[in-house]
Amino acid sequence: MRFAYAPDAGVASLVIAGELYTHLYHSRRTKLEKKLFFRNLNDSYLYTYEQTNISRKHAELRLCTRVDMPVLPNREIHIIWAIIESKTIEKTLPYLNQIGVGKITFFYANRSQKNEKISIERLTKILIHSCEQCGRSALMDIEILPDSQSAHKQYPKACVFDFGGKDIYRYPPSLKDGIFIGPEGGFDLAEKTLFKDCSTYSIATDFTLKSECATLLLASLGR
Repeated sequence: MRFAYAPDAGVASLVIAGELYTHLYHSRRTKLEKKLFFRNLNDSYLYTYEQTNISRKHAELRLCTRVDMPVLPNREIHIIWAIIESKTIEKTLPYLNQIGVGKITFFYANRSQKNEKISIERLTKILIHSCEQCGRSALMDIEILPDSQSAHKQYPKACVFDFGGKDIYRYPPSLKDGIFIGPEGGFDLAEKTLFKDCSTYSIATDFTLKSECATLLLASLGR
C-alpha cells in the first residue's frame, strides 16, 4: 500500500477510526513509531503523519510534512462503456485505474442487461483501494447515462469500437473525446445507425473480444 486514503488528510490533527483503523492497526499491526502516508485524492499532496496516541478504537495523528507529489496519467483516456454484468465491471475497474483511464461513462446500450445496477459508491470504494495500491493521486471520474442516445448526444465527437473499422493497432486513436464500447453481443442495428458518422476502429483479426477485454485493450492503446 503506497498510502492510505483519508478524506480529511491535510488537517493538522487527524483521527483514524472505523474501517481504516481496523486495517492499519489490526490487519497491518502498525507500530506507534511508524510514520504514515495519506492522500485525500482531491489534491496532489502526499501527507506524512506521526502517531501521537493509539487507543482501542481510534488513533490520533499529527501532521509532519506535505509534499506536492502528483501521480497522474500522462494520457487523457475517456472510455464510454455499455453496461455489462456489474461483477465484471468491478473486477476490471482496478486495471483500468492502473492503466491511467481518466474517465468512464457507463450507459445502458440496447443489449445491456437492464436489471444490472451500477453503484457509484461501490465503484468509488474500489477505485480508492486501487489508488492506495498503485499510488495514483486522483480518483477516476465516473458517470452513468440512461441510454445510447444520451451518451451520443453528450459525446458527439467520440469514436466507436466495432467491426469494420480502421485497424486500431496501426492507427491508435486519441481517446480524449471518448470511445464507445458495446456490451456482450455488440451494438444493435439502431445503434450502428446512431454511430454512422463516428470514426470506427476495430482489430484486424477474426477474434471476437469480450466487452471487458476490448475495454482493457483500448485503454492500453489509446493516446
